[in-house]
Amino acid sequence: MNTIGTSTGRPSRNLKVKMSVAVLMGAGLLSSASAWAQAAAENTTPAENTAPAENTAPVETPTVVVTGVKASLIKSLAIKRTSDQVVESVIAEDIGKLPDNNVVEALQRVTGIQVTDRAGGEVGTISIRGLPDVQTTWNGRNIFTASGAQVALQDIPSTLVRQIDVYKTRDASQLETGIAGQIDVKSLRPFDFKGPKVSLSGRGTYLDPAEKTNPQLSGMLSNRWQTGFGEVGALVNLSETRTKYRNESVAPGAMVPFVSANPAEIPAGYTPLQRITDTSIWTPGTRTGLPTAAGSTLDFNGKAYPYYLSRDAIFQADLQGERKRSSANIALQWKPNSSSVYTFESMYNGYRNKTFNQLLFSFVDWWGDLGNDPAGSFTTFPGTNIIKSRTVGNVYGFNSGDYTTSATDSRVYALNGKWDLGDRLRLEGDVSYQSSTFHTEFTATRMDRVAPSISVDFNDGSDNTSFHFNNDADLIDPTKWNVAQFFDNANRNKGSAATANLTGVYDADWGR
Repeated sequence: MNTIGTSTGRPSRNLKVKMSVAVLMGAGLLSSASAWAQAAAENTTPAENTAPAENTAPVETPTVVVTGVKASLIKSLAIKRTSDQVVESVIAEDIGKLPDNNVVEALQRVTGIQVTDRAGGEVGTISIRGLPDVQTTWNGRNIFTASGAQVALQDIPSTLVRQIDVYKTRDASQLETGIAGQIDVKSLRPFDFKGPKVSLSGRGTYLDPAEKTNPQLSGMLSNRWQTGFGEVGALVNLSETRTKYRNESVAPGAMVPFVSANPAEIPAGYTPLQRITDTSIWTPGTRTGLPTAAGSTLDFNGKAYPYYLSRDAIFQADLQGERKRSSANIALQWKPNSSSVYTFESMYNGYRNKTFNQLLFSFVDWWGDLGNDPAGSFTTFPGTNIIKSRTVGNVYGFNSGDYTTSATDSRVYALNGKWDLGDRLRLEGDVSYQSSTFHTEFTATRMDRVAPSISVDFNDGSDNTSFHFNNDADLIDPTKWNVAQFFDNANRNKGSAATANLTGVYDADWGR
């Protein structure tokens, strides 16, 4: 076991051990390591200090360079510690080494961030502390797409990102929108590196439902030079991602009330297990819902009658899609002197998506053909009035083939300048222009039929909904289906914006 002390004749080994222990324990102990090293030097005995010169060998002080994951953690903690706001940061440990494929997936590691609506091999929605109104910025600038007011963070690949800051509280220097908070994505710039940098990266993600391996390729080239008119830098960063995905699901419809199957417990004008559609009897959409205890009743013209709750339909979907994202980031920087820096940068995001959805729908609420024993056509969950399984005759359903394409192209051009005017005043100016176009098309062909019967179990023991028709082979028999409807629509949006701002920070030297 290594001990930390003042062993005679081996000061260099002592210092190395102390520094290594400090690095392993974290950034908060680095200052302690320096103090220990100083104490070791002060406690060296006089004999050590007065040793003959000819016996004293040069002592090499080791240098500890913190890089990689540990450096990223130290930087994140430093940002959190020095910020006036509640902020969390995700920092790439190296070029293209953000630990996920896109910004949203990286943010799911941050405390207070919730990601939901996972489908198609990626996360769909992000919220901060449970609130969905999140402001998204790129290098501090508000950006949008023609398909929505906010840019989709899924469209920004991780290989283009240097740092992501999540602001959970707001201040006057930030945009006023975004009640939940702000997410600022910082891209790479040439002055982030000390010299030339070249990076090529390739990843593959295997999605099991689609049984496909999806590539993500990126490349970056950056350099900086000293010239007669100051220091200049240039960076080009490109990324291409392709994803083939598949979503399969079976879901029940809405839960609605039905009258009893017992003729003695049926209101006037109703038949056994008829659906209750009269909104004067019950109001859909209420927060509390209807009681689910066995024997619960509803009021029909001043008289209480028992009812059952059941799902009214089933949906089965098999959606297959292909998604392509192309991204590019170009940055030019000029530093004419130590008090000013100018940055021009441009970003392009391209998105292409194609999906084909095979949808099967069937009602399971028809009360007109329940046979001679309606009470024997269903079962309930024990102790409740909720129907677990049922068989219904002559049910309407349809098959639909839905094909959707969409395309988005967004571009941002920006020029930024920073100036230090003396020791107290710092100014920053920024002008930007952005444009975006979005186009989508949808077509669907629907076939329908009335099936002789369907049997459905809303919980088959594995928390799934299962169902079977009287003859499942009829599902692929074209003679059993009718051509019903054809749907098509298209939509095109475009937008642009030009912004300019000038901000300043002045150190008034108050309170000193």
